[in-house]
Amino acid sequence: MDIKRCFGLVSLVIVFTLSVAEFLPALFTDFHGFRLRDERYSSNDQTTVHPDVRGDFKWWDYLIVGAMILISFGTGLYHAFSGGGQRTTARFLMAERSMFSLPVAISVLASYLSAITVLGFPSEVYFHGIQYWMVAWSFVIVIPITALVFIPVFHGLGVTTAYEYLRKRFSPTVQYAGSVLFIIQTLFYMAIVLYAPAIALEAVTEIPLWVTIIGTGLICTIYTSLGGIKAVIWTDVFQFTILFGSLLLVLILGTVDAGGPSKVWQDNYQGGKLNFFVFDPDPTVRLSFWSLVIGGAFNALPIWAVSQTAVQRFLTARTLKEAQKSIWYNLPGNVVMMTIVSLIGLVLYATYGDTPPAAVGKEHDQILIYFVAQEIPYIQGLFIACLFAGTLSTVASGLNALAAVTLIDIVKTYRNRSRNYLRLPEEGRTDEDMARQDYRDTIISKICTFVYGCITVVAAFAAQYMGTLVKMANTVFGSIGGPLLGVFTLGILYKRANSGGALIGLLAGSYLGFWMSIGAIVNTVDNGGVDPEAFWLYRISFMWYSAVSSITTFIVGLLTSEIIRRVIPEERYREVDPLLLATFLRPKGWHRCVSATESHDPTVVIGTQVIPNLYQEIDDTDDELLLSVEEHDAVQLQMSQDHQVESNN
Repeated sequence: MDIKRCFGLVSLVIVFTLSVAEFLPALFTDFHGFRLRDERYSSNDQTTVHPDVRGDFKWWDYLIVGAMILISFGTGLYHAFSGGGQRTTARFLMAERSMFSLPVAISVLASYLSAITVLGFPSEVYFHGIQYWMVAWSFVIVIPITALVFIPVFHGLGVTTAYEYLRKRFSPTVQYAGSVLFIIQTLFYMAIVLYAPAIALEAVTEIPLWVTIIGTGLICTIYTSLGGIKAVIWTDVFQFTILFGSLLLVLILGTVDAGGPSKVWQDNYQGGKLNFFVFDPDPTVRLSFWSLVIGGAFNALPIWAVSQTAVQRFLTARTLKEAQKSIWYNLPGNVVMMTIVSLIGLVLYATYGDTPPAAVGKEHDQILIYFVAQEIPYIQGLFIACLFAGTLSTVASGLNALAAVTLIDIVKTYRNRSRNYLRLPEEGRTDEDMARQDYRDTIISKICTFVYGCITVVAAFAAQYMGTLVKMANTVFGSIGGPLLGVFTLGILYKRANSGGALIGLLAGSYLGFWMSIGAIVNTVDNGGVDPEAFWLYRISFMWYSAVSSITTFIVGLLTSEIIRRVIPEERYREVDPLLLATFLRPKGWHRCVSATESHDPTVVIGTQVIPNLYQEIDDTDDELLLSVEEHDAVQLQMSQDHQVESNN
């Protein structure tokens, strides 16, 4: 273990040194450019939004937006105090694993239909064509893999966070690394999501951007910190109805205003916007069929399969079957919703053609806001409520997930390691002591939720410097989510992987992801693209970031694991709990393992399993041993020591 830790520490130092050497001079050089862009927002004679963008926001529009926010807030307060309140971590973080599939499915779908989707997708289609709609079909890959490979493993282990798996499969060090990456990724993403509706509301009202960011962030933070995951799920259900109804209404009314479906289709055909299939294999092409379907699958898998934001809600389902149903429901759900927002982009082109409104200027993501304000102003309030619904659902889910990760993967892991170091007896603790500790952990979770909410509000003010919404979201998930996907895939699919290989692979993938994304940002030119003369790695499409970083993590982790197995003899004989592998890779008899979430027997120890006698080859007629995790580890240690003695002799 000491060798692995030293290896990991040396690698971390190397990664940090290379990162500083690569980017520090460029970032200092480019800082002046960032400051010039900021003058747009600080100048006395210019506003963030052109005055012509502003619509006539009526009192009933304010009423609709206010009602949506108040109902969401009220739902959170209801779950905060109903049924005895949120007094345990099982209730606050996991809804006591009592949810049915449909509300869970709607909640997860709503969380990823943020203002980024509502504003970014139509803008992307208007300026670059319908080809981005092809990313919807990446879910034909994503949903089956999530439902059949990843979730059965997490559900069977009875974990609260996805990153507990990394500790069980590898080590606490890998768990810490995965948790920290998730925290960074989620904070960045929530900041982008919180910023998007603020620019929308400023576009149609006189309310300053900072007021909307602070107000929305605090409201969401309060009801999430009080109501827990159950409040998040049920407010998501309500907010999804607002999202779906509003977008469908914008599509229908916009199509009628543009002259009907045939007129919309004909205008886009003549304008070359119906570019569904672009089969260019060049990875530096901004978008192609391959980058959207395959690269899009790699971008979505970190969100759906291993991100705590989604996994936590799948694990609130009553059974594995309910959890899998909630995942499958999202296949048609995602295709339908992405089709609606993409068709809205075609409506925008049929309305404005190749000349976007001058009032939009360089703020491309505001074109849909302008369209609603000027062409169908009588639903402005409902549309702004739609943006806020997407924001509240995404931020609330992220805050609860961050609280769970901080408590389980950082606070509790550190506490348990400290108890083991101090050799404090576990058996001396009574049920009352454990109940008091769980109540204190619940308070810690609520405090973490509030603190992360405040951090998100502050970070949202920096989102205005990061480019278009679609590119921002894919960059964040590609550079950070990709390595997380790679290390989980390594553990679930490769039995010989070990903690040293996982850590080195995670560091290598993370460095490469950050290298590509930061390099692209530094070399961005005025039109928003990357300088054609820049290093080829910086010119790779942002849709490939996750694929490159996750594959790098997997390959480096695999090779490093094999090297460690050659250097450290104990690693050659280390057995892996079958519950930690994909179901189709488990040895014969894996079905006799006890699933922690399928068994309601309180006497069953999570992880208890049936494994064969370790010292002899057996067939179906041989005896098998029922061993606990601790007994299993003891046998493995003895086995390793025996093999070491034999090799020495």
